Amino acid sequence: MAKTVAKNAIYSGIRTVSTMLFPLITYPYVTRVLLADNLGKVDFSIAVVSYFSLIAGLGITNYATREGARIRNDRAQLDQFSSEVFTINMASTLVAYVLLALLYVAWPHLHGYGRLIAIQSVTIIGTTIGVEWLYTLSEDFGYITVRTLAMQIVSAVLLFTLVKGPSDYMLYAAITVLSAVGANVFNYVRSRRYATIRLVWGFDARRHLVPMLVLFGNALAVSVYINIDVTLLGVMRGDHEVGLYSVSVKIYKLVKQLLNAIIMVSIPRLSLYLAEEDHMRYHELLSSIIHALLVTVLPVILLLYLLADYIVLIVGGEAFSASADSLRILCLALAPSVFATFAANSILLPNRGERLILRSTIVGAVSNLALNLLIIPQFGANGAALTTGIAESLVLLAAAWFGRGFCSYRMLLRRQLSACITVLLGLATMVGAHLATEHVMGRSLPTFLVTGIVSLLIYAAVLILRKDPLALRVLSRFRPAHHTA
Repeated sequence: MAKTVAKNAIYSGIRTVSTMLFPLITYPYVTRVLLADNLGKVDFSIAVVSYFSLIAGLGITNYATREGARIRNDRAQLDQFSSEVFTINMASTLVAYVLLALLYVAWPHLHGYGRLIAIQSVTIIGTTIGVEWLYTLSEDFGYITVRTLAMQIVSAVLLFTLVKGPSDYMLYAAITVLSAVGANVFNYVRSRRYATIRLVWGFDARRHLVPMLVLFGNALAVSVYINIDVTLLGVMRGDHEVGLYSVSVKIYKLVKQLLNAIIMVSIPRLSLYLAEEDHMRYHELLSSIIHALLVTVLPVILLLYLLADYIVLIVGGEAFSASADSLRILCLALAPSVFATFAANSILLPNRGERLILRSTIVGAVSNLALNLLIIPQFGANGAALTTGIAESLVLLAAAWFGRGFCSYRMLLRRQLSACITVLLGLATMVGAHLATEHVMGRSLPTFLVTGIVSLLIYAAVLILRKDPLALRVLSRFRPAHHTA
C-alpha cells in the first residue's frame, strides 16, 4: 500500500512530539539537579561542536533526500548513489574532526571544556553512520518513530538513575549523546533494506559536491543565526547567562521542530511531483501545507506568549524564572521562522534553488551576527532572543522573494482567506479564555493547565464550527465507521 503524506506527517508528528516530550519530562529534572552554571557548560560545548557537525554534514541530508527521492524505485541506482554520498560524508567527517582538534589547540577558552567537547563530538560520526536521509527519502517514518521512542526511553531511565547532583554534568552530556548515537547505529544496521551502502572510489564526486557545498553554505549560515547567540553569550556573559537562556531556547527549538515536521515530511513528495511534472498536485500540496501551518502556528505562539511564566516554572524551576522574558521574545520569532522553512524547503529546495536558499540564509546570518555583537553585551539573553526574531524575519522575506518565480503566491494565499478569518476568531476566543481563567483562579500552576486545555478546546470548536477542512479531516478520524448491510 502506498504511503501517504498524511500518514508520514502523523508518524513524523508522533516522533517530533516524543522528541518534544522527552526533554519536557527530563529537562525539569536536569535544570534542578545541574543548576544554571553546569547546564551552561554543557550547552556551550554543544554549540561549539554543532559547527563541526555541520562541516561533517556538508549539506548532505537535504541533497540526498531530494536527489535520492527521484531514483528510489531503482535499487541499483540507489545503491550507487547512496554509497557515493556516504563516502563523501565519511571524508567530510574526518575533516570536521581535524578542524575541531585544531580549534581546541588554538583557542585557550575551550580548554576548560575539553572533556565535554570530546563527549559531544561523538555525535559527529554518529550522524554520519546514521544515514537518516535514506529513511527520509524512502518515507520510512514509521521505523524512525519507533527507533526514536525506544532510545529516548533508555536515555530517560539512565538519566534518572545515574544523574544525581551538579557534579554529574559530564554524565548527563554522555547520556544525551547516547540517545542520538545509539539510534544512528540501528539506522546503519537496518539500512540494507533500502540500499547497500559501502565506501566506493573512482566516482565523479564533483557532481555531488557542487550542490552539496551550496546546501552546506546554507546550513552554516542557518547555524550562525541559530547558534551564534549561545556561543557569544558564553564568551561575553558567562555560563550562568547561557544556562538561563538555554531553557527558553530549548522550549523554542522544540516547538519549532514540531511545527517544521509538517513541512519536512512533504519534501520527498514535492520533489517527486516536480520530477513527474505534476504541477497541479505540487501546488495542491503547497496549499495544504500553508493551511496546516496557519491553523497550528499562530495558536501555539499565542499560548507560549500567554503562559511563558508557567512554562518556564515547570521546565526550569524558580531559579530560571528570568528565562520567561526571552521565551516571550523567542516565541514571536516562530511565525517567520516556520514560514521561512516552508519557503526554503517546500518551494526553493524541490525546485533545485539551493543557491537561492543560501543567499537568503546569508542575509539572516550576517544580520544576526552583527546584531548579537552589538546587543548581547548590554541586554544579554533578551537581546539574543530579539536578534533571532529579526534574523528569522529577514530570512523569510528573502526566501519568499526568491521563490516568487516557482509558484503563484496570490493563488496560494487566496485559498487561505477563510482560514485566516477562522484562525483570528479562534485566537480571540483563546485570549478570552485565558483572561477569564486567570480572573477566576488567579495566577497559579493549575491556571496553566486549565488555560491550556480550555483554550485549545475552544480553538478547536471554532475551527469545527467554521468547517475548517483540516479540523474536519482530523475529526473524521475519530468518528466510528458506519457499515451497511
